[in-house]
Order: sequence, then C-alpha cells, then structure tokens
Amino acid sequence: MIERIVSRLDRVRRTGFGRFVARCPAHSDKSPSLTIAEKEGRVLLHCFAGCEPADVLAAVGLTFADLYPERPAYNKSPRSAQFNPYDVLKCLTYEAAIVTLAAAQVSTGHELTAADAERVALAHERLRDAAKLMGVRHD
Repeated sequence: MIERIVSRLDRVRRTGFGRFVARCPAHSDKSPSLTIAEKEGRVLLHCFAGCEPADVLAAVGLTFADLYPERPAYNKSPRSAQFNPYDVLKCLTYEAAIVTLAAAQVSTGHELTAADAERVALAHERLRDAAKLMGVRHD
C-alpha cells in the first residue's frame, strides 16, 4: 500500500526497509521533508514542516482509505460472526444481573427510575436477541 503514495511523490529516496523520504506535496518543499513508512500493515506519514497527513494525501489525490487493503466482504448473516464463548457468557451474565437487580428492587417495594427501567428493557432485548440467535424459543 505504501507504493500508492510513494509513486505519486517527487524526489523519493529509500532510507530503509519500508521507509522513504520525499518532497512534501502539501507545501512548496525544496528538499525532502516528508517521511513515509510502512509498519505492521499501516502507512505512516510525517511532514517535518507540519503538514497534516490528510493534506499530504489530498495533494496527491488520495485518501486514508487508499493506503489500506480492501476489507474482505463478509457474510452478514446473524450466525456468520464467531464469538469467544467466554465473552458471550460474560455479557449475558451481566445482562441477567441487570434484570435480577431490578427484580429484587421491585420485589422489595421500590420503584425503578426511568433510566433503570430503560436499562432493564435493553437487557431484556439483548437476552431475547441472544436466545433467538441460539434458536431458543420462549412462548
């Protein structure tokens, strides 16, 4: 992806593996003041004159999206995402605790605040949706 920007710059010089310096296209640059590096799949830009990376990219007709590989298309069906079972159980336990605490409060004669009632409704919705995803029917 670094090639997309490097190929559009002037006076490019390699300074190491995945590292370059070049004239900054966002200002009138007489000597190279822009560093470009690729690290862990990310393209990093720094202009020592202070130009913003977005301005540098715009000057060569690119955006940040042009510097990263296209994201693969994912199947968006509800069952397509794989989750860590521990994380799922932890989230469901938290939502169940919300409902349990609200039930305890109501059972002792205390009313729920509007905010608490909204949070219980959200917990119910999340638990119901999780049950639907697992194919659990409740009548």
